[in-house]
Amino acid sequence: MSVFFQKPCYLAVCTALLTLAGCKPLEAPIEQVQRVQTVIQQAQTEIKPTEKVTVVKSQTSTQFICKNDVVVKVQRSKAKKVNNKAKRKVGNQQAILVTYGNTTHTLSPAVTRDGKKYSNIRWTWKERLNGEASLTDNSNSVLASECKLKP
Repeated sequence: MSVFFQKPCYLAVCTALLTLAGCKPLEAPIEQVQRVQTVIQQAQTEIKPTEKVTVVKSQTSTQFICKNDVVVKVQRSKAKKVNNKAKRKVGNQQAILVTYGNTTHTLSPAVTRDGKKYSNIRWTWKERLNGEASLTDNSNSVLASECKLKP
């Protein structure tokens, strides 16, 4: 019978201690000071219409003139990837940007025997060893054929 009376007594003592320890006087919140940042206006430079701004990029751009006077623009990256394990430069087979009309797609290199081939899920760009190139879409319809490098 003594065990029965001890459990409620421990429970009451623990509850009383928690309520006394948990209740502390409320403190007023700290006032927050709003900091205003002043914007310093810099002198704006005007670009005259006669000035031409050029940006140096790490890409080379070549244009191909195709059948029916279609122009295809191909951009290649100048930077070569370095293989850290072998400490040697990897070949120049890197992704290219192909622009046809007003649309540009990034094409990845693919393995081929007769030249270079780049493709993605929409387009395929083939550069043959004889200097001709062609652009086809994913349904194998020819977008640009008999493309020659623009002189």
